[in-house]
Amino acid sequence: MTRIEKIVWSVLLVFTVALAADAPGWAQSKTITLSMLAGFKEDVVRANLPEFEKKTGIKVVVDAAPFADLYKKQVLALSTGAGRYDVVFVDEPWVPPLSEFLLPLNERMKTLDVADFVPTTLASGAFQGQQYAMPVDCNVQILVYRKDLFEQKGLKPPATWDELLSAAKAFHDPAKEKYGIAITASSDIQTALYMLLAQWSYGAELVDASGRGGLNTPAGKKGGEVFLELLKVAPLNVRSYAFADVNKAVQLGQAAMAIQWASGAKPMEDKQRSSVAGKLGYVKVPKAVRQTPMRGVWTIGIPKNSANQDAAWQFVTWLSGKDFGQAAMKFPSSTSAIHSSRISVLKDPGTRSAVPYADTLYDSLQIAKERPRLREYADVQEHLRVTAGKLTAGELTLDAALKEIDAGTNRILGK
Repeated sequence: MTRIEKIVWSVLLVFTVALAADAPGWAQSKTITLSMLAGFKEDVVRANLPEFEKKTGIKVVVDAAPFADLYKKQVLALSTGAGRYDVVFVDEPWVPPLSEFLLPLNERMKTLDVADFVPTTLASGAFQGQQYAMPVDCNVQILVYRKDLFEQKGLKPPATWDELLSAAKAFHDPAKEKYGIAITASSDIQTALYMLLAQWSYGAELVDASGRGGLNTPAGKKGGEVFLELLKVAPLNVRSYAFADVNKAVQLGQAAMAIQWASGAKPMEDKQRSSVAGKLGYVKVPKAVRQTPMRGVWTIGIPKNSANQDAAWQFVTWLSGKDFGQAAMKFPSSTSAIHSSRISVLKDPGTRSAVPYADTLYDSLQIAKERPRLREYADVQEHLRVTAGKLTAGELTLDAALKEIDAGTNRILGK
């Protein structure tokens, strides 16, 4: 080796040692790609990424897609085996169909305090005895109501669907742009889930115990009728509503009540965006023959074809961990918040002070009902969305819609 070569190698060695001293070992040069939901919850994750990158030395590249496109984009990327993503942000109904492409996490989870997760949220990332994703956002539907308006009329928050309808009618005054309840009635997925919530409560199932469609029943029809009655005491343009419009109707003081995912309640309490912050109360969704708040946990998993599985696991444990959970609970999300699935975070006095609905969220999670855990569920839900949109648009009667929903479900499931 020449003198020049020795000098070059010496400089390179010193430079390498210096870099290693400033970074946490192997992770220093790692970069991982996250498939993330765009708009909703994205702000919370992006705001906290610098802390993770500083702590681990792992750079996170975010590839965000709108809700309507996210699942299809993930299926395409994972099924081709190209290794495009190292971590994927997954809505819980997608876990079963995506499970064949995801890394089982059971062994890795032995290093975690599993008992600190709300059990129903942990179940959201499992399928057929294997854990494929960890819970990040413990979402569930709750009932939001105006405490001040209810007190003025001497009413208690509704506990049943009959009480909900009665209260909504009492507050409904379209001439003054005041409405009984805010929900959606467009072709948005939320419309189908609102209707399904009521149908569940009356005892119906989207897929029954025999594996066939189960909404074209007396219970399914009763729940559908209640849903359609609620539309009569909702804002006049409810047939164009989506998730954000429900929030806006509450924030502007137009709606006395709303059934909304807990993640949407955070912006309602933002004094910069909401005229009713501090005036809202929260209870579990109404009951008929049973009380069935819908579970909608967002999870995070690792593709089997990721070349950076160890770095990805570090990110998964961080995003589902206490530190991020506490930061997320306090973050002023403008659209859709992230709520930690950790019991220690949900029960923390600081959380309960910052999040007025923390107790309702936790209590609802204890009895939350999951949507069918089927590989075909994404297609079943899409058919439900399309048919519910036809119902609210007046293209189908309730009876015809229920028949079409069950027929489509049976076709998809091969029944």
